[in-house]
Amino acid sequence: MRWLFISLIHIYWIIPKKWRRRCIFKHSCSKYVYQTTKEQGFLTGIRALKQRMKQCTPYYGVYIGDDQEEWIILRDNEVIARRLTNV
Repeated sequence: MRWLFISLIHIYWIIPKKWRRRCIFKHSCSKYVYQTTKEQGFLTGIRALKQRMKQCTPYYGVYIGDDQEEWIILRDNEVIARRLTNV
């Protein structure tokens, strides 16, 4: 089952990025689930997919403070903070 699940992720990666939803995480949802499945097995990969599906939706808020701190509030009300770097 693990290899079938990993194969489905590979098929998903064939879809051009412009047609896929943009992920707000540093490691995209598919890369995170792929890595988890490959290292820890099928059931852990399914749990990782469920967790990311709860969090990664188009319904999130981004707030940038005066100190260049960025806050992302996910659908499940988890808050992710990160410092913005000068580009």
